[in-house]
Formats: sequence, C-alpha cells, structure tokens
Amino acid sequence: MCGIAGISLKDQGNRSDEIIKMTKSLKHRGPDGVGFACLSPFKTPLLSLGNFALNESGHVFLGHRRLSIIDLEGSNQPLSNEDGTIWTVFNGEIYNYIELRKLLLSKGHVLRNKGDTEVLVHLWEEYGKDMVDHLVGMFAFSIYDSARDVLFLTRDRFGQKPLYYFEKNNLFYFASELQAFFELDVFKTIGTNDIAIAQYFRYGFIPNPETVYKNVFTLPPGHSLVRSKGQTTLYQYWKPNVTGEVDSFDYDKLESLLDESVKLRLRSDVPFGAFLSGGVDSALITSSMVKFCSEPVKTFTISTGKEYFTDESEAAAETARIMKTDHHVFKVEPNFIDVAEKLARHYGQPYSDYSSILAYYVSAETRKHVKVALTGDGGDELFAGYNGYLRLNLYSRFGILPFPVKKAVGTLYGLFSASGTDFQRHDSICSAFPLPLKGENIAPLFHSLWRKSTLHPDFIMKVENIRAVEISRFTSYFEEAVSSNPLDRWMEADQRLYLCDDVLAKLDIASMSVSLECRSPLLDHRFAEFANRISAVKKTENGCAKSILKKIASRRNLSHLSDLPKKGFSMPFAQWLRQGAIKDWAYSLIFDNKSAWSCYLSENSVVRFWEDHQSGRMNHQMRLWMIASMALWQKSRKG
Repeated sequence: MCGIAGISLKDQGNRSDEIIKMTKSLKHRGPDGVGFACLSPFKTPLLSLGNFALNESGHVFLGHRRLSIIDLEGSNQPLSNEDGTIWTVFNGEIYNYIELRKLLLSKGHVLRNKGDTEVLVHLWEEYGKDMVDHLVGMFAFSIYDSARDVLFLTRDRFGQKPLYYFEKNNLFYFASELQAFFELDVFKTIGTNDIAIAQYFRYGFIPNPETVYKNVFTLPPGHSLVRSKGQTTLYQYWKPNVTGEVDSFDYDKLESLLDESVKLRLRSDVPFGAFLSGGVDSALITSSMVKFCSEPVKTFTISTGKEYFTDESEAAAETARIMKTDHHVFKVEPNFIDVAEKLARHYGQPYSDYSSILAYYVSAETRKHVKVALTGDGGDELFAGYNGYLRLNLYSRFGILPFPVKKAVGTLYGLFSASGTDFQRHDSICSAFPLPLKGENIAPLFHSLWRKSTLHPDFIMKVENIRAVEISRFTSYFEEAVSSNPLDRWMEADQRLYLCDDVLAKLDIASMSVSLECRSPLLDHRFAEFANRISAVKKTENGCAKSILKKIASRRNLSHLSDLPKKGFSMPFAQWLRQGAIKDWAYSLIFDNKSAWSCYLSENSVVRFWEDHQSGRMNHQMRLWMIASMALWQKSRKG
C-alpha cells in the first residue's frame, strides 16, 4: 500500500522539483520508503531510492512512497523489468501474485524479487493492457514502456485505490491524492468545475470521473488509460453487472468463495487483524480468518461509551467471544474539529460524510497494533443491506404524487406532529420519488425542494445549460443497469457510485492518513460476480436486509447477529451544531468563508438554514455540514 505520482511530457524537460513535491505530499501513505525515476525512450534510466536526489531532464518522471507489507527488504519502487525498459509505480496489493509469479516463470520470465509489484512489469510484457484481466486485488498503478513510449494507468474494479490525473500545457500529471497537485504552479490557475459542484449538492460527494477542479479527473473504477504520442485514451475493462438471475444457489459455494477471498488477503509479511463492528459483514470476514490463522485473530472495535453515539461494542464483543479472537476495544472521545481539518486536505475536494471521523479513529487505534486490517466493506451494496432497499414500494407509490402535494403533506406533518419539530419526516416526504429519481433526491441533502429554493440564481442558470445526464450520475448508472428488477438496478448504481466515491474513498483516506492498509474481501470481483447473480428476492427474503449473509452467520454460530438492525457509524452532530465549540467553529467556517459557497447558494438561504437549525424548527445538520465542508476544502487547499 503506497502513494504514487507521475509526470509525462510531450517533449524532454526537467520536472524533478515537481515530482519531488508531489511525492513528498504523500508521505503519510508510505512512510517506509521513497523512490524516483527519470525515464526516456532509448536513454539510460535514472533511479533514485531513499532520498530526494533527482535533477535531470526526461520524458517521464515517477515517484513512489512505500508502506511495506510484502517483501519488506525488496520490491523497492519505482521498479523495472530486468532490462530496464518497463517501469511501474504501484499502490495496492495483488493478492494472487504467487500464482502469477509461477505463471510468468513458466513462460520464461526472470523475476528478481519476492513481492507482488514485479509481476506487473512482466504481465505487461506478456499481455499488454489486457494484464488487468489476470489481477485479483486492489490497485492503482502506472506502467511506462520506454521502448514504445507508452504510459499506462489502471485502477481496480471497484475503485478501492484512488488515482487522479490532469493534463495541461502538454504535461500529464497523475497521483494518489489531489493534494499532490496543490504545490504545482500549473495547478494554481485551474478553475472550479460546476458539474462537480452540482453533483456534490445532490450526493454529498463528487462522483467519478469528475473532481471539483476543471479538467482534473478521477480514473473511474474498472478503467484503464493509455497515453501515447501525446494522446490519451480511456477505456473500461470491467463493471459490476447485477443480473439477479439466480433464485436458487449453493450456499456452500458462496461460503467457499468468501473463505478463498479472505485467505488470499491474509498474505502479508507484517501483522494483520480485522475491524469488528456489531454487524454481520465484519463478523463473517473474521470467522473466515479464524479458519486460516493458527493464532487468535486480532480484532478491533471503537467505543465512545456515550449512548448518543452508535456503539456496537457489546455486539462485537459477543462475536469476538464466540470466535475466541484477541479482541481490542478502544475507548475514544472524538475530537471532531482537529480530525475534520486534517482529513479535508487528504480528500482534496468537498466531501461531507462525517462518519469519516470515526473511521479515522478506528484506523488510528488499530494502526498501533497492526499494519493491515480486513474490513467488511461492500456487504451492503452486494447483499441489499441498506434500509432504503426495503422501501422501494413506498418510494414508488408515494413518489408519483405531484411535488406540490408532497411538499404540502411534509409541511403539515411537521406542523402537526406530536413534537412540532419532526422535520426529518418532512425531508423524507419531500424527497420521495420513484427510482431512479429517488437516487437524485437524498433526504438529508439538497433534494429537489432545497435545490429549487436555495441554489443561487446564477448557478441555477449555469447548471440548466449543462445536460442533465452529466449531473445525474445515479440516473445514468440506473438506466445502464442490466436487470429489469428496480432493486437490482439500484444496487448496481450504488456499486458504481456510492460504494466507490463515498464508502471506499472514506476508508482509503481515513486509513491511509495513519498508514494503515485496509483490505475488503467482499470486493473480490469473483465473489462479487457470484453475489450479483443472486436475485433481489433472496437478498431481502421475508423483508430482511442482507438475509443471505445472516443465514451464513447462523451457519457459523453467529445467530446473535440475525436480528440486529443496521446502524453504521453515527454521532449526535445535529446537537453539536447547536452548542459549544463545534457550533462556534462551524459558524465561523461557514460565515467567515463565504467565498467558498456564495457563488452556488443564496446567502439568505444559508442564514435561514442556520437559524432554523438553531431554533430546532428544522434539522439541517447535513446541509450545513456540506457548506462547512466546502469552506474546509477551500482553506485546506490554501494551507
């Protein structure tokens, strides 16, 4: 697990200072080593390992920060084949590297190291861009073929590892995090992307391939990029297809695939463990780990000891007791402000999922004991785990009402509810639409009601001139989905959108900010392809979310998890915004940094959000946090 950066020039030039700055900004992703390469066709490569000594002209510059997990003494990067014509910098893990090494050796390749990185340069020799079809893993890497003067970038199938790129003035840059670009002079004049801002207000994050910066892109999951002769070509090599075609399947086969996925992810030369929540996903991952580990598996849970936080430590402790793990419960008092400010620079653009704060804490505490942690990410999107998946009929029936009727009903509900302040239901009612429109109208965010009433008129005019399909990414994915079943289509859209750009982005940034590698066995593409063929009816049998995984849990003596509701990380943020240090900090963030949002939102509307939230008339916690996050992004880029 590492951080990578690179620069490709149309002609020769010296970009040593730039690649050093970019790579230095990624030190947290790889504190164990650093390396650079200056490369050109038909020219002796210049390699610098362990220091910043690089001052040469070249055609391609590569930089690498290393977090050592496999082959601790070897496999330093940038790494080449034996004749120095093909080079790679690599972030991630290739879990089937042992099998690939055997394949390559049988074909006559000479491998000098014991790790997974070297297989990449030889797979390129053997298969070219089709090499990705042979990989089982999470990855973002580049290959530079100096003999052909071809630069190749690729990203894993679900987007577990990030990769960003942009092109300007005949220069092509790429990096693991957006902040790697911040110190570049060429980046300082890049403008803001209106499409991305419009998407941010809908989803709370910016979907691939857009970023908040004009002409700066995320390489989408399951995509590769080839740059040759100054031309860039992007193509897709894989995407999830939720067909839902199988009503009857072999539970033993599904469990076998799960076990194999976990077993591969135990390949490590450093200590490892598992995040263990009170949910079924992490419990199943841990139960598979127990099968293959001779020593008790190390498991990690955080607890705040506060009843107003989501605290799953008791359920996790019961799971740990049954499986006899070496269980660690960390008592934490989250320092929201400090961590939010720290993570903002790592994200490099607006991002509003504040559960990243708790993800940071579990990662930071776990990193004190191990260097690798397995997680249960992907279970909800593969096996219908979100509560909204069970409300499809409600959305379909109520959502067809004319919007003015929904708005009136929502307002009346809030006025005449028992408490007089139940406006969460107001948002739920006003944001109800049939699929796929429901995916564009998320209750706590800027759904249709708030977009119409709070977006700045000038921004609305700009957005109206943008084709709707460019903004409505959920709708696009929903309409491209292969199944005729709306729930299957919803899960496929979530696997391509929410999973990648919210869930996995959060996991990567939170964990890598403390140099912890996280592995997600449920996202093994072979396991996922099997799961995506199972019908939605089986996944929600008897109105139970994730019914399949819960049945497997029962088979593994974990039946105590069957009736637990889905919780997820949560904290009392609505209350925090009304009192104490967080209230004062958020107010200052929003109203002392109006330039971050005043082009997009009516100032009167933002003032009203704040006042209504403070009075308790409305719950605007997420909308206010989205605005504050824009200010955090702007400040972090400057600082």
